[in-house]
Amino acid sequence: MERIRNIIVLLRGQLWILPLVLSVLALGLAYWVLAFGPSLFEDWDDGEFWWLYGGDASSARGLLSSLLSGLMTMFSLVVSVTFVILTLAANQLGPRLIPTFMGDRQIQTVLGLFLGTILYVLVVLRSLDETLGAEGVPHAAVTIGSVLTILCLFALLFYVHKVARAIVADSIVARVADDLHNNVHDMLPDAGKSDDAVPEDIPPTAGAVSLGRSGYIQVIDYDRLVSVACRENALLQVKVRAGHFVLKGGEHVTVHRTAPLVDDAAEAIRDAFVVGEERSPAQDLEYGLRQLVEIALRALSPGINDPYTAIAVVDRLGAALEEIFQRSLLPITLRDKDGVVRVIAERSDVQGLADAAFDPVRQAGQEIPAVLIRMADVLGQLASVLRPGEARDAVARHLGRLAETAEEARLAACDRQAVLVRIERARIATAARPKEGNIYVL
Repeated sequence: MERIRNIIVLLRGQLWILPLVLSVLALGLAYWVLAFGPSLFEDWDDGEFWWLYGGDASSARGLLSSLLSGLMTMFSLVVSVTFVILTLAANQLGPRLIPTFMGDRQIQTVLGLFLGTILYVLVVLRSLDETLGAEGVPHAAVTIGSVLTILCLFALLFYVHKVARAIVADSIVARVADDLHNNVHDMLPDAGKSDDAVPEDIPPTAGAVSLGRSGYIQVIDYDRLVSVACRENALLQVKVRAGHFVLKGGEHVTVHRTAPLVDDAAEAIRDAFVVGEERSPAQDLEYGLRQLVEIALRALSPGINDPYTAIAVVDRLGAALEEIFQRSLLPITLRDKDGVVRVIAERSDVQGLADAAFDPVRQAGQEIPAVLIRMADVLGQLASVLRPGEARDAVARHLGRLAETAEEARLAACDRQAVLVRIERARIATAARPKEGNIYVL
């Protein structure tokens, strides 16, 4: 299931798939209209279908040639604007956000509509012969070509509006945050209690398995690992997780059993890992967090110096952590159908997720009071969803780091005092003890 989800995620980031599908549909429409259009509109000359094109073959060729020339010009404009937008996004927001633009369904649909219409007009145009009589002209095909061209005109207007909104930083932040929210909702189960303790009676180590190839781990098929562990009567301890970069050699999976592991079993373990050239959000919780953080770091760089975008990112990071804190993290121990622990997985924990979200932004914005104040406010707002344990400790730890940063940073005395006051308010909120109805008392 995770492999399929990873494939779907990778396909969604491809710019050419939807335009290719629409182009094939346009070619099918052209051949269908040329083959069956005359029989559907046999009485077009009686006035019943007044809206159909009624010219001869020569005028139809001239019309379609003009439409084709205009479509090619508009399509060149759309492609040029697309490359300009991708260049601006890579320079201002980060090159790793380009798949977000390429995966936009609306942009793909506009490109597919232009490309499909061009192919449709080409197919219809090549079927026209000036020797055809008035009755031999595919009037329905010419009419549909005109309608598709009109749709392309409106699509061009929509595309200009779309790309104008696409280069606004807040729109990109909202888009990335929405993708992160969907990934968290798909990957993490609802909050609940689970037995996730690592067993004490671990069998002796029989060896280790290396993945044999370098790259980013995109997906780990834990069900297959459990199946291999059951077959070999072993306990597998996975020391890497999705999002990690691994080298060819190394002890990526430790095998605990009484006898050495055979080569076939080692190869089966390697097949459970999907390693690629880039990270994938299919199983990586930190993927979306790091995309948001990259936007904030670019905004806080001396060349851009846009603290408002960084503050928008901090708000979205707080919303993402709120969603994560309200759910249960993925289990560390995986059991077979008999309840025996077969796999000990490496998972993202609450502290690691909070570090990935706030540490880089705090370090980059240590001399910008507005960013530090907003971070303190967001951490304080998370108090309403904190439960005793790792989440509360993680927020308290970050408030401590934020206070140290404010003390050591080169800030004006009044700015430092303002930051420390907000941090103290957040500490009071996070130290509160929850009661019923989300009311907190000290």
